Amino acid sequence: MKKSTILLFIIISFLNLTYAQKNFQNKEYGFQIQEPNNWIEAGNKQLLKNLEKFEVTEENLMKLISENKGSILLTSFYKYDPKTHAGIIPTIQINVRMRGRGDFNQFKNSMLESTKNFKKYFNDFEFIKNPIEVEISGIKSIYFVGKFTMKTQDGQELKVRSRTYAVPYKNYFFQVNFTDGQIGEDCTNEFDKLVKTIKIGNKN
Repeated sequence: MKKSTILLFIIISFLNLTYAQKNFQNKEYGFQIQEPNNWIEAGNKQLLKNLEKFEVTEENLMKLISENKGSILLTSFYKYDPKTHAGIIPTIQINVRMRGRGDFNQFKNSMLESTKNFKKYFNDFEFIKNPIEVEISGIKSIYFVGKFTMKTQDGQELKVRSRTYAVPYKNYFFQVNFTDGQIGEDCTNEFDKLVKTIKIGNKN
């Protein structure tokens, strides 16, 4: 190999290493995703810091979820600062939730049943894409897309679109929500790319 080719390879390798996107990873529950570029992270740092201190066993992990009303926020990402930005803020939210016992069909049925609750909170909620089976990190999962109107405290109405992935793993499941606008603020391409970076089970 010529010296110039070797030098070019070293430079490219260095650039790739330098500008690679960061990953969010929670080793205890076994979840990893690439962080969106230049978004603001609002994670559950205190809870996750405490999680690192105790012995990681299935029993302890499930106990922690139970003590937090069946759901733990692992992290959130906001495209804009909620304190200064008016209007829709594209958001990514990752929770780990209690799954309970049963096979995938039972998990699927429980997820379908839970989607009925959306109508209780948003009168105009409707599916853009009905719940379907997809694979995330090699795991059979549930995916659906909905739209609804959200009213702010000052009476503003926001037309919201929400993509939800539910990924069962052990006795819990990961719920990943990608939210943007029905009109404008379309983050479809970025969300689609990030979904492909999800890794479950501390895979390298």
